[in-house]
Amino acid sequence: MNWKRKTLWAIAILAIALGNLLYIVPLFFPLPEGIVSSPPQGLLFVDREGRPVRRLLDGEFRANDPAKFDEFPQVLIDATLAAEDSRFFSHNGIDPLRMGRAAFDALTKRRFVSGASTITQQTVKLYSKPRPRSFRTKFIEIFTARKLEMFADKESILTAYLNRLPYGNQYTGARAAALGYFGKPMNDLSAAEASLLAGLPNKPSRLNPWRNLEGAQLRQAWILGRMIEEAFLTEQQFDAAKQENLHFLPGPAQTFHAPHFVDLIRDLDSDVVTAASETGRRVETTLDLILQRFVESAVSANLARLAHQSNETNDLQAAVVVIENSTGDVLALSGSRSFFSSRAGQLNGAWTPRSAGSTLKPFTYLLALERGYTAANILADTPIEYVTSTGTYQPVNFDRQFHGPVSIRHSLANSLNVPVVKLLDEMGGPELIHNTLTKQLQFTSLAEDATEYGLGLTLGNAEVRLLELTNGYACLARLGEWKPFRLNRKNSDPSPQATQRFDPDAAWLIADILSDQRARAEAFGLRSPLNLPFRCAAKTGTSTDFRDNWTIGYTPAYTVGVWVGRFDNRPLNKVSGAMGAAPIFREVMIRLHRENEPGWYAQPANAITIQVDELNGKTPPPTASLPDHRLRQEWFVNQSLPESATPDEYDESGKTLLSSDYSNWWRSEANDLRDLAALMPIRENESPPPFRIISPLEGTAAFLDPDLPGDGSRFPLKIAGSGNEEIEWSSPSLTIETEGDRRWLVLKPGEHEVVARDQRTGQEVTTRIKVQSL
Repeated sequence: MNWKRKTLWAIAILAIALGNLLYIVPLFFPLPEGIVSSPPQGLLFVDREGRPVRRLLDGEFRANDPAKFDEFPQVLIDATLAAEDSRFFSHNGIDPLRMGRAAFDALTKRRFVSGASTITQQTVKLYSKPRPRSFRTKFIEIFTARKLEMFADKESILTAYLNRLPYGNQYTGARAAALGYFGKPMNDLSAAEASLLAGLPNKPSRLNPWRNLEGAQLRQAWILGRMIEEAFLTEQQFDAAKQENLHFLPGPAQTFHAPHFVDLIRDLDSDVVTAASETGRRVETTLDLILQRFVESAVSANLARLAHQSNETNDLQAAVVVIENSTGDVLALSGSRSFFSSRAGQLNGAWTPRSAGSTLKPFTYLLALERGYTAANILADTPIEYVTSTGTYQPVNFDRQFHGPVSIRHSLANSLNVPVVKLLDEMGGPELIHNTLTKQLQFTSLAEDATEYGLGLTLGNAEVRLLELTNGYACLARLGEWKPFRLNRKNSDPSPQATQRFDPDAAWLIADILSDQRARAEAFGLRSPLNLPFRCAAKTGTSTDFRDNWTIGYTPAYTVGVWVGRFDNRPLNKVSGAMGAAPIFREVMIRLHRENEPGWYAQPANAITIQVDELNGKTPPPTASLPDHRLRQEWFVNQSLPESATPDEYDESGKTLLSSDYSNWWRSEANDLRDLAALMPIRENESPPPFRIISPLEGTAAFLDPDLPGDGSRFPLKIAGSGNEEIEWSSPSLTIETEGDRRWLVLKPGEHEVVARDQRTGQEVTTRIKVQSL
């Protein structure tokens, strides 16, 4: 009797102990965070139509949208159970048979060699932080699995498992694996495909089907055999699966489009990305994925063509930005020829600062038009030299020629350098355009001090970002309205409010000039890539030594910017913006308007056309009787009208008389106007034309450097004038030396005055220079 009572007590104690182990002890083990509620999915970026653009890794996982239980096909569930835990639906999270086998192996071989973990235990492990493989870790997983079984149903556990299971190549979850390896949704998986996927988590790296297909198929065959044993497949289905030829994608498939665009959002709109990540929302971008693919294809094809035509090695790079003018939305952004397949392709050419070339000129002309200049105003394209604190500066044109009197329209359309430098100097200097670029247009890559660039800023000696430059042109396209560019739609928030930064009529006139095919024909010809089937404003740019070339342009609807060059800054083989960037610009702009009528801007209410003399920009007097080829119709806005020429501004034969400012140019070989113009004679009792000292400029600071020959004490003396002056130089405190036709100041510390006197007229001009010793 005693033995029976003892047996009952033993059974009771054992039952209580077992109950405690199975139902009480597990309560003290916390479940891993998110084991059921938050499977990995990564942060999804979508384009403006909701198409997936890129999914970021969730930690180390490349996951897709987590699936619900009813989305997993039965064949995949069966294959997974056959491979990992055929008794999953019948045990309580612990499989004693498998545990016994694993324990025996561990005791005899002093390591775990056989899989004993149930799917529940594996799920706990997948969602837990890494732990060392030990008996302690195994006990934690066992009791945590028991707790999971107590608080979650089997379907929820299996769902969490299949959403987190690693399938190799960083694919996490069955949905990502099906798409990544076979390019199909899970519901379309065959038994052969499902069994192969079910075998990969056992050893994902070793069984990588792209590297070890034989190993993966051996594991697949074993799983198919297990599916027969568990009656998951019929003999007929088993035979069909064994004979099926699997068709893998050629390499890892992933949602990885527009990488430079997405990386830029992460940098510039990090608050939006962080909020989306924390709330589980997707990031709705402004990108048009279809357009993005077209842009990338156009870049690749045109760079290959350009390399062949210019005898370049095919290491050329390009970047493209497309902006929708009405919203500021960036519809496409390509930062290089290929993110992965080109040298330094991860660099973002749309955001890396590059020398701007002539692309900044329109903003200088815009400021001039706002200040009362007209498109007919004449600028002197004649040699000039500026002396600055950093040395002398003599602007030259791209063709190394000087063209004499040119209109603002002709100068901008043909991208002449010398006239725009003189214009900026006349308006007040580089601070004017620097303020426009940094404050009005919010360029972020320029130095704070305009003197770092000097007058050369209007020629693009500063480095700018393609995205910001394109957005600056989008401001022109909106006729002076500025909006920040936008990369994300912020969950359908309205587009940013525009602010009027420039005069709309002046901006209209800039658009008219930049779209004038005849005006730019002298430099670009009538068959240029800039001449599209519809009206389009466009500007090219080429930096020093052909290191960068650009084409930026717009219609009322879209603005497109293109840069071509090399990331290592090596020069191209005489490739200009018209040859390198313009063909890409043309293709993209035509694609944008393939289904939309481009249209053009309405004429401003106060805009009128007036006939002017093309050599002086004035309306000729009736007595002049100029032939048609000497006249040009020009637009005038904002009541800024041309001056009326007097008969005295023409000679007896009807030639236009040019001021003495053109004297030196007139005597040069560059003068091609001798049949159309003449120099204006200096009349008796007429005041002589003024001249000015250009070296040293007023306020120049010079330094005596002992490391230079003669301590760097010789400073050149120069004027700008008609060329007829007979200059006598003097200084109360400095010696002046003569060397042929040149004059030099001999510097010494102190503040000094320098006087230039024209002996013919008696006119005097003074300047001051400050000299210091280093």
